[in-house]
Amino acid sequence: MPGDIELDTLRLLTALVEAGSLTAAARMRGISQPAASARIREFEARWQLAVVRRSPRGATLTTDGQAVVAWAREVLQSVDSMRSALEAVSQKRSANLQIAASLTLAEHLVPRWLGELHALRPATRPVLQVVNSESVADAVRSGAAEIGFVESMSLPAGLASRTVGRDHLVIVVARSHPWARRKAPLDEAELLAARWVLREPGSGTRSTFEAALGHEPQVALEATSTTALLGAAVAGVGPAVVSALSTRTDLESRSLVSVPHSLDLRRPLTGVWRADQRLSEPARDLLAIAMQ
Repeated sequence: MPGDIELDTLRLLTALVEAGSLTAAARMRGISQPAASARIREFEARWQLAVVRRSPRGATLTTDGQAVVAWAREVLQSVDSMRSALEAVSQKRSANLQIAASLTLAEHLVPRWLGELHALRPATRPVLQVVNSESVADAVRSGAAEIGFVESMSLPAGLASRTVGRDHLVIVVARSHPWARRKAPLDEAELLAARWVLREPGSGTRSTFEAALGHEPQVALEATSTTALLGAAVAGVGPAVVSALSTRTDLESRSLVSVPHSLDLRRPLTGVWRADQRLSEPARDLLAIAMQ
């Protein structure tokens, strides 16, 4: 079998026609004249064709060589069109960075990370999905997001991960709530008897609280919005469990009060991506920014 056709040789032959001499064609292709001659001789030997006629006046194409160049122009045009299309697709995909992040991260940390990424890569256009931690993992597994950020104690199965920070939850109540003046930590009986204002199942906040509590809590209200949870707690619907990042303003204004407790409500903040796929450069930069 003669083997594959060398595209570089086809380009050299077409350059020979355009430049008028083998020396000039070699210069156009960025190689030496002896290297160009050797490449053509190898092509002729492989295909048992004489494509170049050599004489004291220079090198010209034979009849077979003219046919080869005619075919080569069609092939090279197709190759160049394909290269342009691939580059366009690659640039489009590298410019659009699909990100999924759980609510707390999306509201309080990801915007700053994206600001730093923009300064580093202004051509990158991030697309951010804000969902709960379970849905973040699903988006990354399906390819709907290249990289995700979750706040769950348990890491999503089948994904590569890297810890990017730490967070902790707080139990907050309205100023009128009986717990608002407590000094001693809440005991297990009080925690289990309360009816809670919580995020929906699948959220990192909910799973962290349930793991620390060791029981399924009684629920007064579920919401996918932290703002709605804080509003319900202020209105006296019940004690809420939220990230400390989310309650700073309400605690400073004293519209909510943080209640002491004995639960371990610390949790990692984690970046996740598919282990079988290499992160793009923008995604790697975003992960590095998050870890700083």
